[in-house]
Amino acid sequence: MTAFAIGLLAAGTRSLICYCMTPWLIIIAFALAAICSPGNVSLLALGLAIVAYNTGMAATFLIALVVALRSEA
Repeated sequence: MTAFAIGLLAAGTRSLICYCMTPWLIIIAFALAAICSPGNVSLLALGLAIVAYNTGMAATFLIALVVALRSEA
């Protein structure tokens, strides 16, 4: 859920740097958490976070497209 919200907010900035850097920041945060964790970590959780981020970005762009089409009509 957090990664989805990050995707929504990153798309709102309309900055290519935010689009490209946010997945890397998610990966870095996951790596640091894995280093500090005494137990095993799941790469599935990282994959789901990246997918949720991309879904949030797509949702924002779809909403913007719908709003733009409605304003033209």
